[in-house]
Amino acid sequence: MEYRLSLIVKLTLATAATLLFFMWVLNYSNMKYFNDVVMEYATSSADQVSEIIKKSTFEAMLRNDKESLHEIFRSIGQSKNIIQLRLIGPRGVVAYSSIQSEVGSTLDKSSANCIICHDTRTPRDSASTRQKSRTLTDGNGEKVMGYTTAIYNQASCYTAACHFHRQGDRILGVLDIVISLQVFNAKLHEYRLQFLIMTFLLLFMIGLIITCMMQRLVNRPVQALKLHAGRVASGNLDTLLPVVSNDEMGDLSGAINQMTASLKKASEEQEEWGHSLEQKVEERTQEIKRIQSQLYQSEKLASLGTLVAGFAHEINNPLTGIVLYSSLVKNDKRLESDLKKDLEKVISEGQRASVIVKRLLEFSREALPAKQNAALHPLLDRIIAILDKQPRFQNIAIVRHYHHDLPDIQMDPNQIQQVFFNLFLNASKAMQEAGVLKISTRLSDDALYVITEVSDSGCGIGEKDLNNIFDPFFTTNPDGTGLGLSISYGIIQNHKGTLQVRSTLGKGTIFTITLPVQSPEEEPDDLEDGSTA
Repeated sequence: MEYRLSLIVKLTLATAATLLFFMWVLNYSNMKYFNDVVMEYATSSADQVSEIIKKSTFEAMLRNDKESLHEIFRSIGQSKNIIQLRLIGPRGVVAYSSIQSEVGSTLDKSSANCIICHDTRTPRDSASTRQKSRTLTDGNGEKVMGYTTAIYNQASCYTAACHFHRQGDRILGVLDIVISLQVFNAKLHEYRLQFLIMTFLLLFMIGLIITCMMQRLVNRPVQALKLHAGRVASGNLDTLLPVVSNDEMGDLSGAINQMTASLKKASEEQEEWGHSLEQKVEERTQEIKRIQSQLYQSEKLASLGTLVAGFAHEINNPLTGIVLYSSLVKNDKRLESDLKKDLEKVISEGQRASVIVKRLLEFSREALPAKQNAALHPLLDRIIAILDKQPRFQNIAIVRHYHHDLPDIQMDPNQIQQVFFNLFLNASKAMQEAGVLKISTRLSDDALYVITEVSDSGCGIGEKDLNNIFDPFFTTNPDGTGLGLSISYGIIQNHKGTLQVRSTLGKGTIFTITLPVQSPEEEPDDLEDGSTA
């Protein structure tokens, strides 16, 4: 696993590095300034010491009392902070020194004691206080400060009894002092140590405070944003970030909440659109299947109609002869009475065959409907009034649910009446002449079609038979011809409508008839563009 630094660690390190840099600059400037102050103090102390020495030796010099001078130099040289003390004559000869081996030696003008005045072609008569001091390193490697000051010729010097100095001399000699800087260095080291300790303590406190503030103001909101992003990525769009501050992080949390709400809305719209698309695809698929079934049924009926027309014409003539001559033979007195019953059976079956042939001719002709504006409800009421008197409908309850404001439709009343007669009679047979027959009408959602449903509480139709229900000669009734529903299907189709069936075994059957309100001449659109049951 790749190691990486967290945001708070990066911010803390960057802040600490910045603070450390500025603290180092401050420490360097402060120590440099403190060192300058210490050196100024040391120089000032050396200058005071030199003045004290000059004043202490002034009387001895006037008297030319060398013993007193040596005693004074020896006494002052024993001081703990004074490492070396010497008096140098105008020619560079060491007249007095706390180190006896130096007495009488001559110093070079390029030495540190003389360079302050002899660093140019023309020697200076005086030098500044800082020019009089110098930093040296003794034999032990310790830093010391040398201070050199001139002893000037005064009136009391060249008017003294000894008359040792001339009145025209400017400088009588040089007093050179080497002072130990150990005390000053110790103070400087102590100050540096204290400053470093305070610096690191301050850095630690600032780093700790910044880390706590970063943790509270940055890291916690960032971690909350990270967790929220993880929940949103996993699909949880109901979660929201708490807005706990009125700053940029609070604005960011609010923006993230708005983004989450937008994502949720978009997801819901996409999901709803997906469900709607699936529903539409399913509806279109069912519509295509229905249209394909209608086309297949129409093609089958058309081809079968042509075949049936020829068959009906060929069989009708011999069948008419059979019925005619059977009737004549039946009325012949020479016929034995035992044969009359058989002949009556021949006549009955011949007439039945004749009816079938007639129905076949009706099926094959498919007479075009003579359409007119007509109301559907009165037509249904007339059919019900006729059937209500039939014995088979005595134990059948007829329930009507009519639309309160159904418009007139373009139809052939005789053909539509034939369709409903067939459906009602088939329903009575399915209910075995006892049950409930429901008739309901309604208007389609687009108000272009009238939808009629005829439902019964009969035995129902099996799924296998349901696919062949509109085929000619297909019937589950032994006494039926199998042409009633085929003819009804053709009539509805000629009216630019649909005839559909739904059934469940043991529960009943529902036939749905859809007829257009306007005639095809007034409304050229096909049923495929309308609403179906």
